[in-house]
Formats: sequence, C-alpha cells, structure tokens
Amino acid sequence: MITVRSVAADDADAHRLWKAQERDLAERYDEPDLELETQFPTLVGSWVGYAEDGAPVASIVARWSPYAETAPGDVELKRLWVDPGHRGHGHARVMLGAAEATARKAGATRLILETGTGQPEAMALYESAGWTPMAPYGEYRDEPDSRCYAKHLATRVVVINGTVGAGKTTVAAAMHDLLGARAARSGFIDADALCQAVPAPGSDPYQQALLFDSLAAVAGVFRARGYGLMVIPRVVEDANDRARYERAFASADPGAAEVTIVRVVAPQETRLERVAAREPEGYWRDWATARTVELDAVLEDLELDDAVVDNAGDRDRLEVAAEVLDRIGW
Repeated sequence: MITVRSVAADDADAHRLWKAQERDLAERYDEPDLELETQFPTLVGSWVGYAEDGAPVASIVARWSPYAETAPGDVELKRLWVDPGHRGHGHARVMLGAAEATARKAGATRLILETGTGQPEAMALYESAGWTPMAPYGEYRDEPDSRCYAKHLATRVVVINGTVGAGKTTVAAAMHDLLGARAARSGFIDADALCQAVPAPGSDPYQQALLFDSLAAVAGVFRARGYGLMVIPRVVEDANDRARYERAFASADPGAAEVTIVRVVAPQETRLERVAAREPEGYWRDWATARTVELDAVLEDLELDDAVVDNAGDRDRLEVAAEVLDRIGW
C-alpha cells in the first residue's frame, strides 16, 4: 500500500526517483550518458508514492503534450517509476490512476505515453490497463525500439437542471469561469439557444429533438479541439435525456460520454423575483411565473438528479458553482 501525494515540479523526492529511473534506462538501452528532461512547462501534475515507512518509492508526471503531431486534449504521462524493491504490488497502477484522475479534471480527452521494447514489463502493464498502441510521436518517433500508447477518455458532461428562475445558466456560466481559472479544457453550451426555432412541433413544444440533433452536430467539434469537459444549462424533465446526452457527446473511442445532472434550487419567492427582473410585463412574464411553480414540482417528483445544490438569493454565483464542481468531483 502506498500513499500518493501531489508534489511540486522541483520536489527532491521526485528527482531522486527520476535519477534512479535514468540509471535503470541507461543500462537497459546501453546509453550510459542518458539524461531525461526534468522540467515540464506544460505540467498538469507531479506525484510521488510513499511506502508505509515514509520512503518515496514511486513517481509519475502528467503534462499537456507539447508535440505538434498530437491532439490539443492530449495529456502525456512521463516518469512512471517504481523502486525495484517495491514492485509487484500494483503501485504502478495506483500512480497511473492518480495521473488519470487529474487529467480528467483538467479536461483531457486522451492520455498518451512513450516507452520501449527494453521495458517489456511496462508494455505489458499498459496493455493490460486498456492502453492501445498509437503512432510514434515526439523525439522518439524514429527510434526503432520506441513504443507509444494511448488511452481515450470519455467526454464529461454536466447538465445544470432546475426550474425557471432557479439560476441554471448563471451557475453554469460561473462553473465555466472557475474551470477556466484553473486552466481546465472546458466548453459551455447554452442549450436553450439551440432551441430557438418557431414553430415548434406540437408533439415537441420545447424542441428537444432539435436540441439533441444540434448537440450531436457540435459535440465532435469541441472534442476534436480537446475540450473534455462540457457544461450545459438545461431543464431535464425526461428520464431518457441522460442517455440522449451520452449519445450526443459520444466518440468512437471510448464511446458514450459521462453525464452528470445537477439541479439548482431556490425558494419560490426568489425565483419569482428573478423572473420579474428579467422578463418584461406581458406574456413571457406570465408564462414564466406559472411555469416556475409547475416545473419545480415536476422536477422534485422525477428525482433525475445526481446532486441538488442550493442557489438561494443570498449566495454568490461562484460559491454555488464551486459547490457543484466539488459535489461532482470536477
């Protein structure tokens, strides 16, 4: 059992492990002067695994790929190393898991790495962990002993649900702001804007079919540009919608998107105040005033949400957004 800790790029324990790795690789590949990079300008994270006695025994680094031939959402793993005396206990898989979890939170769409034929145990590990061979890249692309692997990550979608005036769009936009502040690769789609077409079919008054056709049309564009996190405000009052989002943001590999639905709630008085502030007098204010009460009861009964977060009038939008991100593990 090891304890994994996030460490700074210049962490002494990490650098000692990297030196041991260099000595091992120099012997394996008969390159006595081998030196590997120790600075990672596009760093996503660096970790050290500690044994029960506190000794540093494992390391791994993740960075956004700097290579032109890779994709914008690619995170490259480097420096995976386990001290020889501590191998055979699954530590490498634990380190891979720590790096992958952070890459997902950063909005990566794929993990990539490079190893070589002189490390057959590493190749076996990656293949057993679901990694697949990919075209060589980077400085080792012309090396005959080099082997590169990739692991595709599903697009992660959060749908911010709620009745009229609950603050879906405001909270979703604030979430997108917070993700941007930490340099995560995320996209924001105001789903209602994709449904502004008249006349609507009598059987589909809220243009749900139009919505999901539109999302499917743009989802691949966001993914191709490396945006692995998608934030979407939209009412969810159909139990089938989760599967529709999964399909709309699916990719050839790994397949369906990972969809989370979070409902924001606010007292009726607060919702009515918001409606009055944003809707002019007349039809739309009357419609929204009635709809917020009706829809709130519908959503409460359906219980389609993975989490429910309070968005009362006295809460700051960024505070609410941060709570949503924390609740969903983003």
